[in-house]
Amino acid sequence: MRVKTDRFFDVAPSRQKGRHSIERITSRTGFRRAEQFVNENHSYIDWADRPSRKMYWLLYEDDCLVGVFGLGSAFARPKPMADFMSEHDISFNELGNNIVFCMSGQEDRNAGTKFLGLVRRDAKEWWQERYGDTLRAIQTFILPPRNGAVYRADNWQLIGETSGKSQAVRTLTKEEAEGYTGSIERREFKSGEVKFLVRSFVETPKKLMFVRMI
Repeated sequence: MRVKTDRFFDVAPSRQKGRHSIERITSRTGFRRAEQFVNENHSYIDWADRPSRKMYWLLYEDDCLVGVFGLGSAFARPKPMADFMSEHDISFNELGNNIVFCMSGQEDRNAGTKFLGLVRRDAKEWWQERYGDTLRAIQTFILPPRNGAVYRADNWQLIGETSGKSQAVRTLTKEEAEGYTGSIERREFKSGEVKFLVRSFVETPKKLMFVRMI
């Protein structure tokens, strides 16, 4: 049985179509609710904070919370992704990565594609407002045996699979970065914020790569 939940209206606009609506997460309360929902319902990942760009939405059906969608900084590798970006002349900051799309309790079997449409339209606007860049495409990575059916139904393009090596990113404080002897990346954002990133590679299961132009 589904239970209606309080909405987090903050100052962010929501988008709605029929029974389905989305709400930008801009408060700690909203983030806590999203974390709880993902940890309780996602089949193979746990909620994790990220050092990159990140935007999250709560997904509702008839005012019942049935999902969470997250968008973050993209991966410009492996080669099929780099080739896609080159072919469509997409820069790194014009590509977002769908880091989580978790649903549970929805009654409409087409809810996934409806939410993807709502998020796509709102993401382009919010990405521009928040980061000053034009969002032109979104990528996602699917762990088999899942085949990305909801993305296929929304006309995402399967462009290949990962190599089985995943990039891990760790954020250092300025003090930690000054004493670090390995390779380090200094990332400065338009907001003036500076982050120091350490990247490494770990063995991971191969994943399917999907991309959707906006």
